[in-house]
Amino acid sequence: MKRLNTAMALLGLLISLNLACKTEPDAKAIRKEVLNIHDKLMLDGEKLIKNRMHLDTILIAEKQKKSADTAQMTDLISKLNQADEKMMDWMHFFKDDFKGKTAQEDLDYYKSQMIKIRAVEDDYIKLIRASDSVLKVHHISPVKKHHHVHQHKH
Repeated sequence: MKRLNTAMALLGLLISLNLACKTEPDAKAIRKEVLNIHDKLMLDGEKLIKNRMHLDTILIAEKQKKSADTAQMTDLISKLNQADEKMMDWMHFFKDDFKGKTAQEDLDYYKSQMIKIRAVEDDYIKLIRASDSVLKVHHISPVKKHHHVHQHKH
């Protein structure tokens, strides 16, 4: 009988440890990470817009000189605009208070949003680097990011 009780206690311990070591994050954790990425991108978005404005100014001057850089700069400005629009679209359609019928639906929704916001983040990183490089060639220092945090009202 003592062996059976010990075995049952051990089985109970293993089950509780297995449940405690669940590796799959829950919908709340993913939602929080999505919102953290959003907050970071809001700051990066300021830099993206300022870089685009600088490039617009340079482009006007370059067109007057008939420079070969104008096509590349026009394309970069277009991509910066597209990245900004992609972020605006994501924000417009994101449901911060999403409530599915099941916990799995909640998890699936926030996972899908993570994929979308990561794609926006990838675009921002790539385009900010590209625009910083062009601005440096034209002797314009890249804009430094602000380090303040926006607070969400949930």
